[in-house]
Amino acid sequence: MEPYRGPALPPPPAVSVPGPRTGPRTGADNRFDFAVGGAFPPKPTGNLMEQVRQGALTAAQSEAAAYSQLLGDRAAVDAYARLHLDRLKPSPPIQGAPTSLTDYTSSIPGVAPAQAYAYFVRHPAAVFEAAGIRVRPATQSLVDGAKLFLEEKGLPPVWAPITVRLEPGANTLHITTLDGHPLRGTNRFVFEGDGEGGTQVRQYSAFQGSSPATTVGMALMDPIERQHDIWRGVHAHLHDVLRSR
Repeated sequence: MEPYRGPALPPPPAVSVPGPRTGPRTGADNRFDFAVGGAFPPKPTGNLMEQVRQGALTAAQSEAAAYSQLLGDRAAVDAYARLHLDRLKPSPPIQGAPTSLTDYTSSIPGVAPAQAYAYFVRHPAAVFEAAGIRVRPATQSLVDGAKLFLEEKGLPPVWAPITVRLEPGANTLHITTLDGHPLRGTNRFVFEGDGEGGTQVRQYSAFQGSSPATTVGMALMDPIERQHDIWRGVHAHLHDVLRSR
């Protein structure tokens, strides 16, 4: 699956970006909605050897997430996260294999797309904290090519590794999973004008299972609904913080 590349646009003008507010947001009037398609539930993809490798990495990263929960904000945890992330490669969906698709949308009235995009890039910790997710290692802002763990407390706790690609000229942010993520997937956030001086947030999500752990997780938990909750919280935070300024 090729990542979306927006049209070549001139750099956006400097924008005033408010600081973050921590904690969950309601997003009561952001018109959040989503539509699903493709193959559900997601099935593990790749040959057996690849699935075994991905499953082993997922287990190791889950163990690291448990230690992170125990130790808290320790420099040693972030140092370990950086070392481990350096070894991980992107794991986008395998072309031609059944893929689960979800398109999320929301609105931020009265806020320019460049401002909404800049806020996400400059305050990732606050954005993900609104959905109960901690960013490891701690980062002040996103940079092109950054590798990060999204840490979820859950049972079991999870370190979900991702890499980020930024397209500031198109107000677009790409997230691709890395080796050991429970899912192979991409999320593309596009911040575009709504024709009325506000922003339409469009998020295109495509994912597959990465190992047999996906099937186990589907049987024991409801990870798809949890994904919806995470992105609902992210969209709500963007709306509530930016709209209130």
